[in-house]
Amino acid sequence: MAIRVDRRPGPKAVIFDLDETLIDSRRAWEYALEQAVLAVTGQRIDPRPLVEEYRGRDWREAVAIVVNGPVERERAAALSASMFGRSALKRLLVHEGVGMALDVLRGDATEVGAISRFPHQLALLQAQSTGLDRFLAVLSATPGDARFDVAERLAGCLRFLEYPASDCAFVSGEVTALEMAASIGFLAFEAAWAATGATGFPAIIHPGGLRDLLASRREEAPPRGV
Repeated sequence: MAIRVDRRPGPKAVIFDLDETLIDSRRAWEYALEQAVLAVTGQRIDPRPLVEEYRGRDWREAVAIVVNGPVERERAAALSASMFGRSALKRLLVHEGVGMALDVLRGDATEVGAISRFPHQLALLQAQSTGLDRFLAVLSATPGDARFDVAERLAGCLRFLEYPASDCAFVSGEVTALEMAASIGFLAFEAAWAATGATGFPAIIHPGGLRDLLASRREEAPPRGV
């Protein structure tokens, strides 16, 4: 249940796309793939050319580029996923300025939540390993092997916080997630530091711009390029 306190005008809660907006998982992804392929094939690869296109996809797709043979591919994909959830955790990074921005939100009594594509246990481990867990009032992760559903994950946050979507903002670098959030009533803002291209939504260039988001109103989103 959300704690009601006096606070500055603006969104009562800000929900983030944990995987794509707060956490930079590129180094962890590269490490997991490189080590898995080495363990299975004995060959060391350079995973860096693959990270931007294949991070976030099924591990089999990246493995298929660098491993020959169906048996070896399955083993390498399974090991990549396993290592990403264990030994690679220490290589997760937080995007520059995120910690300070979340501290500002907390100081202004704006509640913070996050959604994740990963199962709850892995998402929680990622939040804990990066120190982000101390900022989060709610973490809505994807159950089991279910498909990532932005609307359902956001609904989980709203149920816990007990706010309507119109009182909340959603921040992501992914256009489809932003479109879904806007369709159900969230104020939607592009995290430009994590976006792969222009989304058409008001952009926050750096996490430090989140303070300006606090002053926004439901009927007046902040200008592009905050």
